[in-house]
Amino acid sequence: MPVPPTQSQHETLQSLRRRERAELRHSQSAQVVVISMHDTIRRLNKVLRVTERYPHLRQRLRLQLWKAYTHARLRVPKLHSMMNNRACDLLWDSQRPVKGTVSVRRHRFKVHMYASRGYIPVGQRIEYLEDLFFHGKEEEAVKEWEKDHNETNKLSRHDYKPEHLELGARMYALTGHADRAREVMEELFELYPSWNPSIMLAVFRAHTTTASAQHHDLAKAIYLSFKQRRAHQLTLRDFDACFVGFLECQHLGYARMVFRDMVTEGLLVKNSTAEEVQSVLQRLQMLYRLGTDISKMTSIALQAISVLPSEYYHHIFSHWMKSAVVRDAPEAAVQILEMMFNRAHQPDTVHFNLLLKALLRTKDKPRILKAENIGWQMIEETRKSNDGKFTLPQSPFHGAPEIISWRMTAGKEMTPDSPIVRMVPKANSTTFALMMEHHASDLQWEHVEYLSRQFRDSNLAPNTALMNILMDNECRKGKYSAAWKIYKSLTTVPKGRPGVFPNGASIRCVWKILRLALSDHATRNDPELPTPRELLAETVQWWKRYRKRYDSEQFRVGLSSRDHGAIGSLMLHCFSYTQDLAGSLVTLHVLRRMFNIFPSNNAAVTLQKHAAWVDLHREPQSVRLQYSLSGINQRNIEKLGQVYYILLERRLKRMGITEDDYDKFTDEEIGDMGLNLLSEFVRVVMKRSCPPEVVEAKIKEVKKKVGVPKLPTGDLDAFNVA
Repeated sequence: MPVPPTQSQHETLQSLRRRERAELRHSQSAQVVVISMHDTIRRLNKVLRVTERYPHLRQRLRLQLWKAYTHARLRVPKLHSMMNNRACDLLWDSQRPVKGTVSVRRHRFKVHMYASRGYIPVGQRIEYLEDLFFHGKEEEAVKEWEKDHNETNKLSRHDYKPEHLELGARMYALTGHADRAREVMEELFELYPSWNPSIMLAVFRAHTTTASAQHHDLAKAIYLSFKQRRAHQLTLRDFDACFVGFLECQHLGYARMVFRDMVTEGLLVKNSTAEEVQSVLQRLQMLYRLGTDISKMTSIALQAISVLPSEYYHHIFSHWMKSAVVRDAPEAAVQILEMMFNRAHQPDTVHFNLLLKALLRTKDKPRILKAENIGWQMIEETRKSNDGKFTLPQSPFHGAPEIISWRMTAGKEMTPDSPIVRMVPKANSTTFALMMEHHASDLQWEHVEYLSRQFRDSNLAPNTALMNILMDNECRKGKYSAAWKIYKSLTTVPKGRPGVFPNGASIRCVWKILRLALSDHATRNDPELPTPRELLAETVQWWKRYRKRYDSEQFRVGLSSRDHGAIGSLMLHCFSYTQDLAGSLVTLHVLRRMFNIFPSNNAAVTLQKHAAWVDLHREPQSVRLQYSLSGINQRNIEKLGQVYYILLERRLKRMGITEDDYDKFTDEEIGDMGLNLLSEFVRVVMKRSCPPEVVEAKIKEVKKKVGVPKLPTGDLDAFNVA
């Protein structure tokens, strides 16, 4: 039995092989056809040399090369024995078929070559290996390539050829073998320094997809080498490939480096059009996602400020301050605002609003007093004129790309003639909303009323933040119908007039209003409030209008809040007050299908209490007390709980699932199984009071009223449940 070579012996063999490949590379590239005095041979030799020297002309010379080869073969019968391997490879590659056609010439050449000398051109071999690889036989293709790479027969060797080496590097990169891909790539460029460096991107991505910090450092070296080789031929697409690679491996430093190179090379900030600005902001947004703490966000912002034009500063400072607010870093927010003044960049109302948020969230008395002082000064500014002070011209646009583009076009008109004066800007609708929310939380209603009057006198257009605060304030006072009127008056406006764009928090606030109104006997039957079905229909229509927006995920998160089960619980409680089990069932499926929100662990308990609840609010106090002391309600809840667990056991038995099998399912599969179980439970309860056809008719009626007539509501209908 042969003894396997040691590591040192293996390295020695590999070194010898690389030396052999270098010798073959130099010997094969000098002359493509044995010299002959025949004119047809001379012509063929000339065309082959041009084709070898200028690869980009191969397709243009394909017809001339084929004619030269055909004439030479007719005049010289032993032509194939005179052609070396390199000549055969060039001839095969030049006759590559045009898209959608089949190359008859290739087939003829293959038959002639194989019949005369049994040689397979490297292009043909590569096509075979690629076909194996991309049809799911990756291991077999890699083994075949390694077999070629270790071939000893000099007459049929492909291991020294650049096409073969590039294929090996690409296959290893795609299969995740980063080290071997890099090793083959290095040998490729060692033998052929001027070879197309595009293969480096595939090897680069193989390094960034691993979790190894060493591979990430090597990826940086590959990126720098790639940039050097491409020189002035770099495209934005090349930079994006490297940028996304470093983003995927979450290496902020290297991602910032690529972003800086995009800008300094003049490929990103080329002009002031809104489309170009949007392109810059999209990449900045990708970087912001790696700013998981205030220090990382600071590094992103400082570099962006150092390379981007000053017109982008407003956007950069805003996101920087948002990061300080989210991460509860009020000191950072103050320092950012101070930096804006020091850089002669006038802070806007947006920046001061973010500062107010950062200070008010601390619950620290001195900081809160400072925020109150700033907020009231901003509100006071709305009552006064500018007194000749410099203010930035207001953009006629609303989107960030259009605003930045407008500022870049405005040019010198944006710059004040005198130094920046430290002043507090005028308040906007968000400022009023922040101050109202703060004073309402302290139950300082006289301040809230004053702010409301000031807002009406300011002629400012209300926004979503202000609408949410106004609704919440009316809800705190118990004026639920007034809160609902605010929502309808601001969101439902005549065509052509500006209205408020409700977000997820707005819809959640409306559901909270209805939940509190239904829990109060005095307002439960208020005709000015919507029914749970009507509000569910409003929610569905709202989402249908806005789900295709680029920021729809923010709306969904705003609706679900941090606790995804909270909105479902809120809706189920509303339907429980109206004894609408069919509405509860449809609600659960609307949340799943439209918002990807699954029922919480408490949903089953809520439905059980819903089914067991008896409305006694019209009965005398003595009857309600007697019913409470009898324990009937608790016993009904326990019975319904037993029904639920019986249905659960039957379902698991029917599906052949044990408790140990739960580890094999994804969270989504488990959520769908739980939703189907709840749907079955609701139908079982409803079936106890009406026949199955009536149950399905009620569910169908709710779906039609809500606006989702084709919504599936479980894997079993009322005819198939117990």
